[in-house]
Amino acid sequence: MRPGPATYDRVLGGARAAGLSGPVTITPAEDGSAWTVAQADDRWPVRYDRVAVDPAAGTVTARSDFADWPVLAKLSKLGIQAHMGRLFGPVNQVLLAALALGLLCVVVWGYRMWWQRRPTRADRRTPLGTPPARGAARGLRWWALLVGVPVVVAFGWALPWFGGTLLGFLVVDALVGLRHRRRRGPTPVASAPAGG
Repeated sequence: MRPGPATYDRVLGGARAAGLSGPVTITPAEDGSAWTVAQADDRWPVRYDRVAVDPAAGTVTARSDFADWPVLAKLSKLGIQAHMGRLFGPVNQVLLAALALGLLCVVVWGYRMWWQRRPTRADRRTPLGTPPARGAARGLRWWALLVGVPVVVAFGWALPWFGGTLLGFLVVDALVGLRHRRRRGPTPVASAPAGG
């Protein structure tokens, strides 16, 4: 037997009395179990509290608040909503559009730079110069490494898709560098001048 509108109203009333405001999602349960009422407010400040409501009495039997979620779960949820353009409304969508346009420009400029620097003739000068030598990152200033490395590691930990692909890139780059080093052979050591 399908529950009637009065049951939905009773469950919603119990959830509202428990403090759930804004848009909510009601999930009925079978066999007289408690129904779940969850807030679905994706705009900042978000509301993701949920309660279990007895459909017969309209009383709350269990509660889960967004404030009690672990920090990483909160960051993941907020990151997903920001990534989908829901968290800050039109401002969020404009920023995402600008980011997408910037990424497209970086891709196009990257191919353009490769085309200008591609190996053709040894005597050909390129307008952008030669690419940086391998190991150029070792010349970074200490404060850039001190700030940059922990920030990148934190982002990689909070956003596993980013962290995993970045780690994969670093491993491949290290293997390519090792292969180049082996192909060149050992670096010759200057011998000391004879005599004296």
